Amino acid sequence: MRHTTFKDFIPGGTLMKFLKIGCLAIIVIIVLIIIIGALSGGDEDKPTKVGNNADTSETTENNNTEEAPAKEEYAVGEAVQLGDNILTVTNVEKSTGDEYDKPKQGHEYVVVTVKIENAGNDNISYNPYDFKMSNSQGQILDPAISIIDTDTALQSGELAAGGTVSGTIVFEQPAGDPGLQLQYTPSFWSDETIKINMQ
Repeated sequence: MRHTTFKDFIPGGTLMKFLKIGCLAIIVIIVLIIIIGALSGGDEDKPTKVGNNADTSETTENNNTEEAPAKEEYAVGEAVQLGDNILTVTNVEKSTGDEYDKPKQGHEYVVVTVKIENAGNDNISYNPYDFKMSNSQGQILDPAISIIDTDTALQSGELAAGGTVSGTIVFEQPAGDPGLQLQYTPSFWSDETIKINMQ
């Protein structure tokens, strides 16, 4: 005796049309998610210097200060906002290491002290691997594995609204390189990057 199946209730060819429509709907949903992610990293999330600066701020008729135009690169000591993240590089030191931890020959450690602030209303995450450093040879390097900043190293975690965290990140770079630049990309969904010149 033959058992009744789902196909018995659907006219010929209709099952394939139903499956095709379902697959098409899934593809449309995925495309929409990608578009929304791209739009969330739009022009409003360009790096922008924050804080008072008489040289770059303009006073409007209502005595409000306008944001300085977005720059491509920033300097040590400047607070730069990207989305809800405000980054300030507060110190840069060079090191030849110690007896237990030395960079390879012709290189030095560059120890960067950063401060991250949450200027938004939601939690933000932070991680030392959100940072890279480029040099004059065109290399863009991840943080080095080193013990020279064990007591001060930036860890990973989250910041609540208004929260602040500081720490150091170590990079191994050619000694005396004049073209070092820290790169900070806080969002996985956006390729916008804060660039801080180390010189």
